[in-house]
Amino acid sequence: MPVITESDFNLQVKSKNFKQAYFIYGEEKYLVDYYTKLLTEKVLLNNSNSFNLQSFSSPDLDINALNVAVEALPLMAPLKCVQIFDLDVEKEPADIIKKLREIISDVPETTVLIISLPNLNFDLKRSSKWSNFIKFFEKHGEVLNLPIMNKLKLQRQLIKWAEKMSCKLSEKNSQLIIDKCGSNLLVLKNELEKLCAYAAGSEITSEAIDCVTVENFEANVFELTKAIMTKNYNRAFEVLNVLFLKKEEPISILSVVASNYIDIYRVKVAEFSGKNIYDVAEIFDYKRKMFRLENAKRYSKNISMESLRECINLLTKMDKQLKSSRLDSKILLEKFIMKLAVC
Repeated sequence: MPVITESDFNLQVKSKNFKQAYFIYGEEKYLVDYYTKLLTEKVLLNNSNSFNLQSFSSPDLDINALNVAVEALPLMAPLKCVQIFDLDVEKEPADIIKKLREIISDVPETTVLIISLPNLNFDLKRSSKWSNFIKFFEKHGEVLNLPIMNKLKLQRQLIKWAEKMSCKLSEKNSQLIIDKCGSNLLVLKNELEKLCAYAAGSEITSEAIDCVTVENFEANVFELTKAIMTKNYNRAFEVLNVLFLKKEEPISILSVVASNYIDIYRVKVAEFSGKNIYDVAEIFDYKRKMFRLENAKRYSKNISMESLRECINLLTKMDKQLKSSRLDSKILLEKFIMKLAVC
């Protein structure tokens, strides 16, 4: 069976046309958790306290107990649900994975087996064990991959959530929330719930977003980079002071600033080579982080290639200095930001 989409998955759940085995994973952990719970509830007829639910976790998976749980008949219900959380194919012994494959390939019609990774991530391109496991699972069950949403999908999700909470949210203001709070869906949902409570059934305004939401670390540092790029020195030091007040480490701040400059450099080099940001995304695996390249393209126009290279050299020197100097790291970073701004 091929990897299914969210739409296919939701259709199966809504129609209760369940398959016998599901593998739910991806970088968007909010959705992994959400869809795992949704599937479990529907299989158990919305009875989460059912005797027909058994859960296991990795590492130290008890494969014999799992086999018994999968084979056992449901109690006074048409189906039972067996869950495995955060299965680590790379760390589990080979004999356990072999036995697990046998179980997956022969799940009874009265059982729905769900393998879910609400905390665990892995690199599919670099792990032959995971690649082989997923290919195997596709033959015997459904695989649902939930990557980080791009900005357009995040906007639509925020607008949809706002409507469900009887509030109106414009595309422009949904973008403002994302820019300020980042792309973590769980964080965004929490911030939107605060905004809807504040708006009390009316439209969510930009003033409310400024007043109620909390900027995340990367959003703050990107704002710092933007201020440097646009030569807005007052704003740069204002943002830097906010980061210091939040007790953010100078090395962490520098690291994110550097990653923003690397994004801009890659976009700039691509343009000189007749390529676009989609080519960059393919080469450097930005497929789920296109917003970073879109931002980089916007600000790459403000700096020449020569200045950009000089900035990257400064960033390298500053990284070494912060890690080796006994001087106050905050003072060092303030001086460095000034050098970067006039670069």
